[in-house]
Amino acid sequence: MLKLDHLVVNTRFDTDAAQTLFEQLGFTLTPRGYHTLGSLNHALVFGDPDDHYLELIGLPAHGKTIREEIVLSPLGADGLVFRIDDPDATFAALRDAGLEATPPQTFSRPVPPFGDARFTTVRLTPGQLPGGRVYFCQHLTPELVFRDEWRAHPNGAYALERLHLTGATADTYARLGALAPGFELVFHTRDEFDARFAPLAGHVVKREPRYAAITVRTPQWHEIGERAVAAGLPTSTQSSRTLVALPRFDTLLEFVR
Repeated sequence: MLKLDHLVVNTRFDTDAAQTLFEQLGFTLTPRGYHTLGSLNHALVFGDPDDHYLELIGLPAHGKTIREEIVLSPLGADGLVFRIDDPDATFAALRDAGLEATPPQTFSRPVPPFGDARFTTVRLTPGQLPGGRVYFCQHLTPELVFRDEWRAHPNGAYALERLHLTGATADTYARLGALAPGFELVFHTRDEFDARFAPLAGHVVKREPRYAAITVRTPQWHEIGERAVAAGLPTSTQSSRTLVALPRFDTLLEFVR
């Protein structure tokens, strides 16, 4: 079964602003990392019931290496990444399923003072599945990513529960296989999305297909609205959830218990 490794928010050259917004919402971010591929990132690490995270990825303003996939990808929620143990087997399985993927690629980023976090990824080539980038990640040094000091969030967040898509169907993603319990993909028409995420859906640009919203679990879901107001973000606290729009990053966050 497919196990979530992380979701990605593409910040392009605006990572400083993204870092500030997520900290204002009460998340703990890992120190900024710099990949050997040329990108930079912060991770919001969770661990209930399994290790996973939300990655804010971007590019340095004056970087020597530019990751073309980040420049060409939409701003905001953009990546869906599954955990793997055998990159070669994953590459072969995708090929057998009729999907095109890049061969396994290994890269790293320093995590001072502990060492270098290393990863091997297999990426679906663009256009294989609608909505955003899909790839698979093997953690060669998980102890440098899933550290206890980065799991405790002042806003109580402890898990990513859903990724909401518009303009895509479950049938297309079923080619990847079944998802492990605890995380799900939710598929909407745009009208369904607008109804479900009223009154803030208008802050998400109407382009399809796309990744549009992310659901985060926290017992402090109600208090998130206060943090959002203080940060100047559009928010709506409802009977069992709080919605927060990130207009600068074309993404909607849903907080539930």
